[in-house]
Amino acid sequence: MKNHIKPAHLFLAESKSIRDLSARDERPMVEGIAEILRGVKDKRNRQELADRQIRSFKKERIRFDYAEFLKLCGL
Repeated sequence: MKNHIKPAHLFLAESKSIRDLSARDERPMVEGIAEILRGVKDKRNRQELADRQIRSFKKERIRFDYAEFLKLCGL
């Protein structure tokens, strides 16, 4: 029995479309986290939490404009 392996160009196209869909679906979650962080009164603490969250986004491969995230956090 042969294994069916997709040609590379089909795999890459599928991967890109999943990533694009994923980015669209993650925006509300990212905005929600920013809204929560805006509630942190101490600006220094808010900055530390936002920086930690950005590291988490990167680790989870969530692509987002991090400068925009900081702005949404009120930083």
